[in-house]
Amino acid sequence: MAGNALSPRPSQVLTTLLLCSIIVVAAADRQIIALLKPVLDQTFGWTARDYASIAAWTQVAAACSLLAAGWLVDWAGPKRTLGVALTGWSLLTVLHAFASSVRDFVLIRAGLGAFEGAGTPSMMKFIALAVPRSQRGKVIGILNATPNVAAVLTPLLVALVLPLLGWRALVVGLGGVGLVLALFWQFRGPVVLGPAGPQQADGATTARLRDPAVRRVVVAFSISKVLSDATWWLLLSWLPDIFHSHFGLSMRGMSGASGTVYIGAGIGAFCGGILPGLLRPYVGSQEQARRIVMGTAALCVVPMMFVFFTTSLAVGLFLFTVALMAHQVFASNLFGVVTDWLPASLVGRATGIGAFCGNLGGASILWASGFVPMPVILGGCSLAYVLAWSVLRVRVAPVWLESTFCEPHGGRVALAV
Repeated sequence: MAGNALSPRPSQVLTTLLLCSIIVVAAADRQIIALLKPVLDQTFGWTARDYASIAAWTQVAAACSLLAAGWLVDWAGPKRTLGVALTGWSLLTVLHAFASSVRDFVLIRAGLGAFEGAGTPSMMKFIALAVPRSQRGKVIGILNATPNVAAVLTPLLVALVLPLLGWRALVVGLGGVGLVLALFWQFRGPVVLGPAGPQQADGATTARLRDPAVRRVVVAFSISKVLSDATWWLLLSWLPDIFHSHFGLSMRGMSGASGTVYIGAGIGAFCGGILPGLLRPYVGSQEQARRIVMGTAALCVVPMMFVFFTTSLAVGLFLFTVALMAHQVFASNLFGVVTDWLPASLVGRATGIGAFCGNLGGASILWASGFVPMPVILGGCSLAYVLAWSVLRVRVAPVWLESTFCEPHGGRVALAV
């Protein structure tokens, strides 16, 4: 890799900070309906199936968007793609204030999910273009930790602002913040992120998605996303309600409990970015260290299946916190497999395909939550990470990756056939 092409620059740090701010708004947009659910239930008379339908259609729209966004990001670059998307989802957040029926919410949330789909491919593209390989895990960890900042702050914001201004003013204000960030991204965001960058950065201009080795990585990544993302999307939509219905917490109480869980998740995302590097001297390679960290995280999610066997809030908080902490460790390193091993010219499309599959898995779980008892769904989610780790182990083992994608001195090889 060219040394000066991927050297850290102040503009990269500023862009990372701006991306973190955008992620906070996007995560708040997603979480706000879950936090307002008790109020909206009373206002509109929603049933569990109504809420499940709204959440599921949001996921379906986001999934379809991700499939297209990966190609757009690789073609147009993350600046234009993310700028348009951020403007769109912020305007739709404002439109929540004018919704009056389940159908209105389905349409608005589906549109919001469609625009938000550009976020993940844009972020991974930025990392592949601008961040040295040795630092990518840390940056991914930081970006993956950022949604948890919103998950902590949003419940507090709702608890403080909702009684004073009402839910409509809350969503209008949140959308307004997103529009301000969209303007800042457009006029002060990165100016050298475009479709030509990946080839210059990686020197692998001939690799294609249809190459067998690339396809094998993308398929394994996508299957693992389906299995591991389900827990995140399920709890993002249902965690406040579980605290409310199973543990009997008030609006303020469930906001505080949800915030505690997502603080742990944020710590997990940050740790997920640095743990493989700390472990590497003892196991011989970065990828071997990554798999040990991911396997440990997968096992740490399993106890979540017992959360409905207790009425102790402390035990429930502990189980959910450990589970989401482990999820973020797993997720950060799963993205690392793609950004570390695939040529940057394919990263947008590869992450878009994987995130598409993960969102479809999330949509399926959210739809099922309207029919299947929550303890059963949580039980399945608790075991899914072990299966995801096994898929990675069988299909893209560290030794196979190292022998297929790297020359002896660490350079990338072209994989065109």
